[in-house]
Amino acid sequence: MTSLSEKADVVISEINAMHDSVSRTNWAELNRRGFVFELEQSSSRAKSIYLKMDELNREVKLLLERGAPSIDDFLSEAARELTVLESNLVMEKKKKLRQELVNQHEPIEVPELYSSLQQKIISLALKMRYNSDKLRNFLISRKSPFQKSGSVSKNLLEALQKKEDELNELKSKNSELKRKTYFGLVEEKSVAEIESEFHALDKKLSESVLEAKKSLKSHLAQIKYVEGSFAELSRYIEDIESIHLSFLDKSVEVLGELKKESDFAKRMALELEHETMEKRSEYTKEILSLEEKKLAIEEKVSSKYEKELSDLKKRLDEKTTALNSAHKLIERLEKEASENSRK
Repeated sequence: MTSLSEKADVVISEINAMHDSVSRTNWAELNRRGFVFELEQSSSRAKSIYLKMDELNREVKLLLERGAPSIDDFLSEAARELTVLESNLVMEKKKKLRQELVNQHEPIEVPELYSSLQQKIISLALKMRYNSDKLRNFLISRKSPFQKSGSVSKNLLEALQKKEDELNELKSKNSELKRKTYFGLVEEKSVAEIESEFHALDKKLSESVLEAKKSLKSHLAQIKYVEGSFAELSRYIEDIESIHLSFLDKSVEVLGELKKESDFAKRMALELEHETMEKRSEYTKEILSLEEKKLAIEEKVSSKYEKELSDLKKRLDEKTTALNSAHKLIERLEKEASENSRK
């Protein structure tokens, strides 16, 4: 029968496999069909892992042990994330038909959406990994008495858990701040601000063109004889319109580059967090394994010396008994010899 810790190991292995599979391809470069395939596969795997984590969480609760971790909050969050993924999958499958029936000019492929959903799944995988590690570490630690006072492993585990708790607290407190850092929403906000500025300048240029046209009409109506001025004003308007078009093209190009850099930065941050979590998990598991080996060796040595001590005590008792018997025999012989000498 599979133990709970083995079930946790299986779940973690599946999470790592899902993470590697999703990270292997840049979804922003996929066409609609490729994106739908990747999203469907990833959503199905994430849902399967979610169900296994939910079952493992219930079984840990049934142990009714003190200090048993609970991941109820995460499971609620994961359920919402899976609902969002399912909704997007349904919409993407229907998009082609809607494109043909409603609006032939609506873009059928949206790279920004594809990249956003890929990052959402990678982030979900990291959270699944962290919470599965919590359950797995608890299940491993309960097998051995780590609570002995002065235990090095106990101290290390407590220090590691404290650091993990501090990390989670900082992540929670800085969730808003992260959206304002280079890897968060600050790029998106900055891009939005730049885009807003571009639109403002575009509006200003449009107003300038409109004013110039009005001025041109006024000149035509009032001073028709100033042909030279009219020709110069016409050229000025053409120059402004040309600059305006160049400006719009450049702004679109700049916004596109900024969004690409933002997407790359987010992917790198998620990969770094994944690697850190893997190392922390391996370290914790190694500590638990070393403590188990240490306790096994201690028990083996203790059992061996107890047996040898018992044998020595038994032999000593036998020799003491023999010695006492010899003393009694000698005393009896001496007594008989003394009696015989008197006679």
